[in-house]
Amino acid sequence: RNAERVLVERLRDARFFWDADRKVRLEDRLGRLDTLLFHKKLGSYRAKAERVGELAERIARDVLKASGVAAAARLAGILCKADLATDVVGEFPELQGIMGGVYAREQGERDEVWRAVYHHYLPIGIEADAPPARRDLGSGAVVWAAVSLADKLDTVVGLFHAGEKPTGSRDPFGMRRQAQGLLRILIDLPELTGLTTRVSLGELLTMACEVHGQPDAEVLQKESIFLLERTRYVLEGRGFDVRNVRSVTHHRSIEDLHPIDARRKLEVLPEFTGSQDFRQLMTVFKRVKNIAKELPGGALGAF
Repeated sequence: RNAERVLVERLRDARFFWDADRKVRLEDRLGRLDTLLFHKKLGSYRAKAERVGELAERIARDVLKASGVAAAARLAGILCKADLATDVVGEFPELQGIMGGVYAREQGERDEVWRAVYHHYLPIGIEADAPPARRDLGSGAVVWAAVSLADKLDTVVGLFHAGEKPTGSRDPFGMRRQAQGLLRILIDLPELTGLTTRVSLGELLTMACEVHGQPDAEVLQKESIFLLERTRYVLEGRGFDVRNVRSVTHHRSIEDLHPIDARRKLEVLPEFTGSQDFRQLMTVFKRVKNIAKELPGGALGAF
C-alpha cells in the first residue's frame, strides 16, 4: 500500500506537469534555454540548439544528399533540446528527448520532425541491433540521422575546441559515447535510413569546424586521431578481427575514411583472405619483400 501510494502521487505529478507543459509550444520555450548552460566556453543550450539546427540542415542537404528534408532537419535540430525547459523533464530528467518528441507530435509537427526529436539521443550502443530500429524511425529516418549526427558532432567538436578531451578512463562529458553513436549511424546508414550515401568523417569534421570556428592544427589533429580511434573501437566491438580493422583504416587521413566502406571491406575480407588466390598472392609478396631486403636503401620502404 505504501508503494502504491508513492507511485500514485508520482503519476499525479506527471499528469499535472503534462497538462501544464502542453499549454506552451516547444518553440516558445527556446528562450528559457538561454538560462541552461551547456558549457562555459560553448554557451547555453539555446546556442547549442541553433548550432545543431544549422548543422542538421547542412548534413541533410550536402552530406546525405536529401535536400527535400533539409528544412525539417533544421526545425527538428532547433527543437530537439526545448524539452529541457519543460516541467516533466525537470521532474523526470531521464525522459529528455522522448518528451520533446511527444510534445512535438502533440502540437502537430510533421512525423519526420517529432520522430527525429524523440530519438535524437540515440544510438547509444554500438551493436548493429541497438536502438533505434528502422521501423521506429518511420518516415523520419533521414531527418533523424541528420539531427542525431549534428548533435553528436557539435558536442565532440565543440568540446575539443573548448579544450576538453577524454583521458584514460575519464570521460566526464561522454565524448567517447557521442562519437561512437555518430559512427554507429554512419556504419549502418543504409539499414537505418535506406540511404546509400558514402559519408566521409573528414567532411563532417570540416562542417562542424566551420560552425565552431576553425581550430589550430594541433586541435584538428587531436580530433582526427580521436575519431579514427573510435572508428576502430566500434568496428572491433562488432567482432571484426583487430588486424583486419587496422588494415582497412591504416594510413588513412580522416578525409578519406568512410565508415560504411570500412565495414563492407571487413565483411568480405575474411572470405578473400581464405581464398587460394590470396594465399598465392601472399607467397609472391613475401618473396618480393625478401628480395627487396637485399636492395640499396629505400627500396624496402615501398613494401
